[in-house]
Amino acid sequence: MAESHPDDDLRVGNPERERAIALLNDAFSAGYLEISEFEERSLVAYSARTRGELRGVLAQLPVAGQLFPDAVARPGAMVPAPVGVAPMEIEADWTTVRRKGLWHVPARLLIIGSWGTIDLNFVKAEFAGPSVDIELQASVSTVKLMLGADHTIDYGDVESIGWSSVKDKAGSPKRLGGQAIRLYGAISGMSGVVIRRH
Repeated sequence: MAESHPDDDLRVGNPERERAIALLNDAFSAGYLEISEFEERSLVAYSARTRGELRGVLAQLPVAGQLFPDAVARPGAMVPAPVGVAPMEIEADWTTVRRKGLWHVPARLLIIGSWGTIDLNFVKAEFAGPSVDIELQASVSTVKLMLGADHTIDYGDVESIGWSSVKDKAGSPKRLGGQAIRLYGAISGMSGVVIRRH
């Protein structure tokens, strides 16, 4: 019988479902699931309504404990700010999403991707404030970030699962005074984050 948790009845949305799919991808890539079981569990994940249902999707897999990282607080983990401001979602499932030129960057962004590409160019973007917090929930996806000359970036809180990686090709800012971009969350299933500077 599966272990019960006090928050099993808590509703879940697309971010939690996508994280479950990403973890299933990792388990499949590592050989813990056959293709038929992976497909079956993925279908259940996409229709899950509660945390308990999503936990069942990952039952008996080593990655199960990573589904809800908020259930066990990690020391030193970054708390996204500002709290209370809903993030703008950018979703790229089996597609490419680009933002470039003059576009509005809110205080918080949520990037969700499964087999997709997200290309964000901040060079001419208009920021809502001095910083932006970007949460990543990407599986088998590529996230490209183009920084302006004075932008800073911190990706120390990005969890790379499996063969995923963050490649910083931006170098130091060419001048001071730009916005701060903070990345956190998780990338999995051979996902890649590539950071460059204009």
